[in-house]
Amino acid sequence: MKKTIVLIILLIASQFSKAQQIKDFYYAELETKNLPVFVRGNLESNKILLYIQGGRADNGIDFGRSDYPKWKNTLEKKVAIAYFDQRGLNRSVKKIDTSKINKRQISKDIIVIAKSLHKKYEADIYLFGHSFGGVKVLECLANFPEETSLIKSGIVFNAPITTDFSPGRYNYYRPLYLKNLAKEFIEQDDNNFFWQEAYDWMVQTDSIATIEDSRKWNGYVDKAYQPIKRKTGLGMVFNVIFSKPYNPIKYLNNKDNKFVSDKLWYTEKKLWDSKKNTTMWELLPKIQHPILLITGRYDAVAIPEEQEEAHRLIKDSNLVIIPNCTHESYIVKADLFNKAVLSFLNLGNN
Repeated sequence: MKKTIVLIILLIASQFSKAQQIKDFYYAELETKNLPVFVRGNLESNKILLYIQGGRADNGIDFGRSDYPKWKNTLEKKVAIAYFDQRGLNRSVKKIDTSKINKRQISKDIIVIAKSLHKKYEADIYLFGHSFGGVKVLECLANFPEETSLIKSGIVFNAPITTDFSPGRYNYYRPLYLKNLAKEFIEQDDNNFFWQEAYDWMVQTDSIATIEDSRKWNGYVDKAYQPIKRKTGLGMVFNVIFSKPYNPIKYLNNKDNKFVSDKLWYTEKKLWDSKKNTTMWELLPKIQHPILLITGRYDAVAIPEEQEEAHRLIKDSNLVIIPNCTHESYIVKADLFNKAVLSFLNLGNN
C-alpha cells in the first residue's frame, strides 16, 4: 500500500514537472502571419526571456530551433526563451508593407510580442538581446517607457553603443580601445614589439579616417584573442529548414531577407545624413528599467569602453566584462555568460 502511494506521488510530481516544460509556436499577428514566435524552456520560474536576434535582419527562430547557442540544456532548464522573426523575414517582399521596415516598428513589434507572451503564459517578460538586437532592446525601453512597463528588465549582451555612422566610434572609442588594449599587453610583457607598434600607430593616427585605417585597426585588435569557432552541424540545419514557419527553398534563398536588412541600413544612414537621428548616448539616460550589460574584454564590436560609459548613463544597470572573450560571449565563455544572466534573474547557477 505504501509503495503504491509513493508511486502515485512520484507520478504526480513527474507530471507537474513536465507541465513546467514548454515548446510552442504561434503568430503574434495572426491575421497577417507576421511575427512568428517560438517558445521553449522551463516556466517553473515564471520568467520568459524574449530573445532579440543580432544583425539587422537575421532570423531568431532558426537560431533557437537549431540550438546554436546551446541554451536548450543550460538557460532553458531555468527559464523559457521566446525566439521570433522580425517583420518581413521569410516572406516575399510583395507580401509585406515595406513602409513598416524601420527600427521604430521593430520596437513596436517587440512590445506586441512581449504583451502576447505575458497574456498567453501569465509570466514575467525580460528582453534579451545580442549585438544589434541588444541595441533594439535599449531603443525600445528608452523610446516607449509606458508601453514597456510590463517588461521587468533588459539583458543586453555584446551590443555596440555607437553605430556605423557615428563619428565618435572612429574618432574616440575605437582608438581608445586599441590604445588600452596595447598598453594592457605591454604591461603583461606579451609580444611587446607588436603591441608597442600598435600603440604608437594609434597615438600618431589618433582616429580611424580611411578604409586602410580601419583594416589596420582590425589587424591589430584581431590578434588579441582567437576563440574557437562553433561549427554548424547538419542536425542544426535540418532542425531549421524542416520546421514551421520555414520552407527549405525560401530559407536557402534569402534575398528577401537581404532586402529587409539593406532597407534598415539605408533608412538609418538617411537619418544620420539628415542629422535627425537620436544617438544612443541621448537615449540611455531615459531608460527606467534595470539593465544587465555584458560584453567580452576582447569584443571589438561592443568594446568595453563604450559599455562602461553606457553603464554610467543608465540609472539602474549592472556591467559584466567577461575575460578572454569576444563578440559571441554566450558561446566563447558560455559558463560565465549563463552565470551572469541567471544571477541577474535571481535564479543562481545550479
